[in-house]
Amino acid sequence: MADKKFFGAAQELRIMLTDAINLGKPPMEIVLDLAKAVGELSGEDSYYQTTREQILAVYGLVLKDEFILNDELAELRARLEKISAAYENPAFNEEEHIRIGYALERHKKEIARLEQTIGK
Repeated sequence: MADKKFFGAAQELRIMLTDAINLGKPPMEIVLDLAKAVGELSGEDSYYQTTREQILAVYGLVLKDEFILNDELAELRARLEKISAAYENPAFNEEEHIRIGYALERHKKEIARLEQTIGK
């Protein structure tokens, strides 16, 4: 006999998948949503991030899937905003500001590279 907890989780995933398809979500968004749900259900918080990185590597950087590249670009911009705020924070010492400045420049270069790849 099937475990009731598993059945409930499986039912939630089936509903999530059916709803996403009916809403016309892009396939990669569906895969990422499912990966996030599976990670939460299994207690493996890193599952989503690992899956996202693998999808970015294959579908984004190699196959140039625009949805994945735009998702990565949005994440980079959000991180850049946080790093910029940290850089302006006077609580950090000079050495920390140098490291934060390096992270700022790397993020700006990566954003420019992705924008060029996407064609923005």
